[in-house]
Amino acid sequence: MFNIKRHKIAYDGDMGKVTVTIYMEEVDKEALQQLADAEERSLSQMAVLILKRAIRQAQNDGTITPK
Repeated sequence: MFNIKRHKIAYDGDMGKVTVTIYMEEVDKEALQQLADAEERSLSQMAVLILKRAIRQAQNDGTITPK
């Protein structure tokens, strides 16, 4: 479906933001862009929102532990 590659960046000691590169099929990217447009968000903001929802759901289901 997609691959995630993390890049090392400067870290200031706080819970800073990191860059994550996602390789996905063009058709999935276009669908994600449509979702972002519908919610007046950037592609990146939409991807983060979807990932946060999935993480929260996995935590609630007990699949992963909250940090």
